[in-house]
Amino acid sequence: MTTSGERGFLLRWLFFVRERFPVGAHGLMILFYVSANAAIAFASEGSAPALTPRGIVGAIIILFIFFHLRVLDEIKDYGKDVIVHPERPLPRGLITITEAKRVAMFVIVAEIALGFLTSLPTLLATISVIAYSLLMYKEFFIADWLRPRLACYAFTHTVIACWMSLLIYSAFTGRFLWQTSGNYALFLVANVMIFNIFEFGRKTFGREEEKELVDSYSKNLGPAGAAASIFFMAAIAVMIGFRLGKVFGAGQLFFMSMGLLLALTLFSSLLYALSRNAFWAKIFRAISALFILLFTAIISLGLLLREVVLQ
Repeated sequence: MTTSGERGFLLRWLFFVRERFPVGAHGLMILFYVSANAAIAFASEGSAPALTPRGIVGAIIILFIFFHLRVLDEIKDYGKDVIVHPERPLPRGLITITEAKRVAMFVIVAEIALGFLTSLPTLLATISVIAYSLLMYKEFFIADWLRPRLACYAFTHTVIACWMSLLIYSAFTGRFLWQTSGNYALFLVANVMIFNIFEFGRKTFGREEEKELVDSYSKNLGPAGAAASIFFMAAIAVMIGFRLGKVFGAGQLFFMSMGLLLALTLFSSLLYALSRNAFWAKIFRAISALFILLFTAIISLGLLLREVVLQ
């Protein structure tokens, strides 16, 4: 039987999840992100993909990690959000910073417990991700230097995608993170690129959307520079996709889909860079946000279809 205090706690965090961590959108992205990394992990080890209890627990740990990253980001950005985004849960007082820290710590402990119950390789990989996430939270103890350098800030933070990918590798293969093959290591680079595309895209705006107190890549690099940066990173990710598709014998549909994804990114980048208005900026942000989902879906489904054909 829950008390009124417990019901209030759950209700407030349900509001937080709905506003800052929508399960539908995040769940689908995480599903394809995990499945793509698992597919590459199995292919790089020369084994058929398999959904095991160990892999399922690994996917749950990844979901928890994404959530604790979201909570830590909310705490870290509180001072700025009070001014720029007062409608968010922490600035408007729905959740206190103390409570957010306790929830983040509880989730981190749950991640470690799940890693411990799974396997030693998964536990070590989980601890590695958590350690890097805490360095991110502390902004690597160089916040004053790092914050004004927006691109550098993004890359230092999206490197966590590599650590999470190594966690997926360990959870699904049962091997230690340092035992990855060259092909899987190459895919780590693609993971950093796709997360940076998302990060750069969400902070790129049309001229009329820019706010004085909100930093953006369109301010720092100019619209053309921001668009070119995202297309460049998309080209790197797609080239890695082509390379791995060729190595692992993916079908023509895989390569066509990768090519179309790059063409879509180029199209939106050009239109945004030339127009610089809010309409095309929104389209550009949407495609940048979808890039992770589409890229990992192509990887997952492409390698799955390869296994079907081979059977």
